[in-house]
Formats: sequence, structure tokens, C-alpha cells
Amino acid sequence: MASVEVKRKFIEQLKESRSKIRDCFKKSHEALQFRESILLSRIDEIEKEYNIKNEEMLELLEALNKSKSLITNTLTSNKLKATHRGIEILINKQIEELSVDTDRSIEFEWNNQFEADIEQLGSIMLNGQTNKPPTHTFPPQVKPVVPDYKAKQLPTAYCCNKSTDKKAPGGLNCPTGIAIHYQTGNIYIVDCSNHRVEVFSNNGHYLFMFSETMNRPFGICISQNKVFVTQWSGNCINKYELEGKLIKSVGSQGNGEAQFNNPCGLDVSDRSSNVYVCDCYNDRVQILTQELKFHSMLGIDLFKAPRDVKVARDRVLVLDASDLCMFVFNSEHVLTNRLITRGGGKQTINPLCFDIDRDYNIIMSDYDNHCVYVFNQEGEQIHKFGKEGQGIGEFYRPWGIALDNTGHIVVCQKNNCLQFF
Repeated sequence: MASVEVKRKFIEQLKESRSKIRDCFKKSHEALQFRESILLSRIDEIEKEYNIKNEEMLELLEALNKSKSLITNTLTSNKLKATHRGIEILINKQIEELSVDTDRSIEFEWNNQFEADIEQLGSIMLNGQTNKPPTHTFPPQVKPVVPDYKAKQLPTAYCCNKSTDKKAPGGLNCPTGIAIHYQTGNIYIVDCSNHRVEVFSNNGHYLFMFSETMNRPFGICISQNKVFVTQWSGNCINKYELEGKLIKSVGSQGNGEAQFNNPCGLDVSDRSSNVYVCDCYNDRVQILTQELKFHSMLGIDLFKAPRDVKVARDRVLVLDASDLCMFVFNSEHVLTNRLITRGGGKQTINPLCFDIDRDYNIIMSDYDNHCVYVFNQEGEQIHKFGKEGQGIGEFYRPWGIALDNTGHIVVCQKNNCLQFF
């Protein structure tokens, strides 16, 4: 007969097993709910975009009908008929372009994005990760949705793990840059002082790392399933596959073409596929081709230590941390505006990184103010969240910042923490 002690331990083991099972299924349920919310939010977003474009087409049709009616009732000359025909052709062309753009947007979102996301729902493991990553390419001209910034008070996830061991998984030592892969939601973090890039899932679980030919990596971006990383001390740009295989490395110390003096932030144009690199202490932005060959330069005799750059359709935005301003250029690289200058009591002290949403709002980390600012495209502050501290919802030296395609904001900071808002 079993002793009382054995029975007691057995009952405790059963209780513990039940608890573990409940916890596992709870995590799985939470992961499913999270993916469901992403899918539903994107459906809402597509419906909203479609309705907007449909209204534009209806307005054009109405204008066309008014033009027809006016000319038919009052004008009969051949010359004016030809004018009417020209207007009709122009409006029909605009309608066709809008229709094609709408169809293409819906076709991409549904056939690629949702197909991949729905497949992932069937492959979610109990720890909330997936075992079947999608393989679709990064879509052109897609910007993150507009988040509800006023709701960004406390993070939805928080993780903090310092490590100076370059081989230790998941630990960070001075993270500086963030890029989020549009399809998988995986978060690529530049672990600067450990000379590597670490990759986490969209809920903060460590996935893998890569570090080939890295000397104090600094900035990072992802385009067309390729990862681009600047090397602050290595004075070069590296191009990788998503899983970390090195494709090409270009650059050396200097001030010539494709030479750098501490390169930092970078971004890739959706239209031209050119790579824009902040060549910080050469006071310029260098533009390279997708193959990392020199193309041209931007901001000569204008910038003073550019730190970050974003290319959004018809605009190029460059953050100049020394001059505390944002330079805005059009698609022809003509300067059109300067934003976020000194003064007013609302301005940043030491901005390092930024991202933009679909409305061109600027979401910027402030290293010395220990917060995140949100500015509209006119440079007016519309929100601010975070304060100095090392707890949840607080910042200590925030650095890299990025938006995912659902409106979540990810911020890394000098105390080696990640916060997901």
C-alpha cells in the first residue's frame, strides 16, 4: 500500500499537470485571438480603403456626367465637342487607374497577406509561435496603418534581457535599430554591442540570430525579403537573406562614393528599390542601387549628422539629430519643408530614430527625454507617451522604433528592453 507521503506527492503532481495543461492551452488560445484580431483589423482597413477609392470613382463619374449634360444642352460646335471628348477620355483614364489600383490592392491583400495569415492559424504551436513562415515578398508602397496613439499608454508586451555573451540567444546589449517583416511580423533587432542581429516573433519570443561580418551594426531595414544593415564601425552596408545569409557587403572608411563615416539609419524606396543611407559624419545621405552600387547623394552642404531616413512614396524624410530638424524632400529630391525645429517647449532633445504611418505622421524616439513623440506631417506635436523609468510603460534611453502593419509600435531602449505598444 502506498504511503501517505507518496499519495500526497502524486496528488500534487496531478494538480501541477492540470495547471500546465491549462496554461499551455491558454497561451495557444491567446495566440489564436491575436492572429484573429490582426486578420479582422486588416479586413476593416481594406474595406475602408476600397470605400474611399469607390467614392472617388463615383465623384469622377458625376463630374463626367455633368460635363456631358452641360455641353450637350448648350454647346454644339465641333471644337467644343472635341474638348468634351478630351475631358471624357481624361476622366475615363482616371477612373480606370483608380479601378486597377483598387483591384491590385485587394488582390494583394487577400491572395497574399490573408492566405499566409490564415495558413499560420493552423500551424500555431502552444508557445504562440508558428512553424510555417510565409514566403510572400514585401508588397510595394504599403505603409503601416494609423495607430490609435492616445491608447499607447501601457505596452501590450514587455521583455528585458541583458547579455554581453555574443552567442547567448535572446539577450541584448545596446539595441539600436528595429525592422519588422511585413508578412511574418518577425522583429529584427540590431544588437549593436554584441555585433549581431537577433530575430523575435511578433510577441517577443526569440527565434534566431545572425552575425556574419558585423562590426557594431547600427541601422536596419527590410525590403523585398532582403535585410539591409549598416555597420557603424565597419563603415559598410550589408545585404542579407531573411534567415541571415550574407549576400553582399559594400563600403569602406572615407568620403568618396560608397565610402562612409559611421553610417546609421537607412531605408529602401518602394518605387525605385534604391537604398538611402545616412552617412552620419560625412553629413550626407548616400543613395545606392538594390545591388549596393553607388547612385547619387542627397543633402550635400545641408545636413549636419543625419541619423535616420524614411522613403514614403513621393517623399524622403531625413532626421538631422545635430540640427534637431526633419528635412522633407519630394520624389525629385527637391527640399520642400523643414520640420521639428528647436523651441516651443514641445520639441525633442536628442531624437535618434523614427517611423511613419499612412498619414505621414512621424513617430519618433527621444533618447534624452525618455519618451516617444508623435508629429503630424506639418510638424505639429499631436501626442507623446512614456516617461523616464525602467518599468512597464516607461523608457530609459529609447532608441530604435518601428510600426508593424497592424498599428503596433515596437521600441527598444538602452537598458536592453523591448516594449510593444
